[in-house]
Amino acid sequence: MKKVAIFLPDGVGIRNYLFSRLISNLIEQQAQVVLIASLSDKAIKEAERVHGLKFEVVQIPEYREGILEKFCRELENISRLRVFQRKLKNPTIIPDHEWGHLTKYRGIVWLFYFLIRFVSNFTANYSIIKFINNKYLNRVSKSPFMAGYNTLLSEVKPDVILCTHQRAITASPLFVAASKAGIETATAIYSWDNLPKARMAFRAGKYLVWSQYMKDEVLFYYPDINPDDVVITGTPQFEFYRQDELLMSREQFCEQYGFDPGRPIVCYSGGDRLTSPYDQDYLEDLAAAVKALPEEERPQILFRRCPVDWSPRFDPVIEKHSDVIKAVDPLWAFEKDEAEKWTLTYPLFSDVKLLANVARHCDLVYNVGSTMAHDYSMFDKPACYINYNPENANGTYSVEKIYKYQHFRSMPSSEAVIWVNSKQEISALVANAVRNPQQVATQRKAWLQKVILHPVTEASANIAGVLLNGKSE
Repeated sequence: MKKVAIFLPDGVGIRNYLFSRLISNLIEQQAQVVLIASLSDKAIKEAERVHGLKFEVVQIPEYREGILEKFCRELENISRLRVFQRKLKNPTIIPDHEWGHLTKYRGIVWLFYFLIRFVSNFTANYSIIKFINNKYLNRVSKSPFMAGYNTLLSEVKPDVILCTHQRAITASPLFVAASKAGIETATAIYSWDNLPKARMAFRAGKYLVWSQYMKDEVLFYYPDINPDDVVITGTPQFEFYRQDELLMSREQFCEQYGFDPGRPIVCYSGGDRLTSPYDQDYLEDLAAAVKALPEEERPQILFRRCPVDWSPRFDPVIEKHSDVIKAVDPLWAFEKDEAEKWTLTYPLFSDVKLLANVARHCDLVYNVGSTMAHDYSMFDKPACYINYNPENANGTYSVEKIYKYQHFRSMPSSEAVIWVNSKQEISALVANAVRNPQQVATQRKAWLQKVILHPVTEASANIAGVLLNGKSE
């Protein structure tokens, strides 16, 4: 019997892995599953309730990154970004690492990041970057916190460890300890936009990616990684859309959330305040445009906020346009630990069901460049991407810059989505999109299939195959 340890560095890993069929696939193949977690008991119990079983759980040991480890990790990151920017000729590769970004720091912290940015001008070379990474791993291996990780592995004795997020800093000492102990390791690449941002905090034995497109990205951005170690598995988060037991009829959905089943529904999918600071203005524009349509063809608006943004910024818009907007809030749990000063957020399984039904029963998703375009494409629904700056935008915000981000170059053509280039166009574009949902269908499907492996229902089985046999099913 093989023992599989799954490391969950954050709450999103619960949704994508613990709520998915990965666990049942492992258990069906006689694997023993143990969770290495930095999650609360309540979060684990939510996953246990879904599967009807009791997990063996061990808490991740304490780890505080030393100044030299942090320097090497940050220097490797910005050095890689400089290489990517030069090779891809895309200035948006390092939007958060410009010199102006330093203005938010003060004193010694400012000096620390100033030195990193200065030194990175001379380290943007793959051989130097590999040297920096080796220094980083060497520093991690000498950390005084390594003893806790060595003890954990000697007690748990896993055959293989999966980390559900390649950005987790606490996975560095765990994977260093595993390497020394001869334990197999794997990490999932969390999202389709992570690789161009150099967001890989550690090294693993296997890298699990969504598609051939993402595998090619790994090998482009990390030429030191062996191609055989990058395995195309798909991602479990899209499996939920193919689980009929989670889906409601349109009548049930509309009755529960107060919509008219005979009229189209447009989902405004909000972003967080940092990346989408003007979402409330875009929602106002959409509501005004919808209300300008004749009543007989006027869509309803379902507003789903970003699960980590509960600010009141949308409240005036929702109240003003309550005749066309209904807020359907994400079902996430928020836990605060006053002693440790951290906040844990994670989705409840009921939110997995909710999101699947919102995507199934809304006729259109409308937002600024969200991954949700792929979620709605699972039900062959179109996406509208907002492509204009709001009238009150400050000088640092640019929607044009957003769509120059590297991950949007994965579009087979610009016709994969419907572009809203001004608020004057909204009424006609939305009305036409809900009336003719097969607009841009060919390119929409081509984009989905390029980014995400198909059939998506095999992702959990593929990941289980890698963990148990070293290769996907």
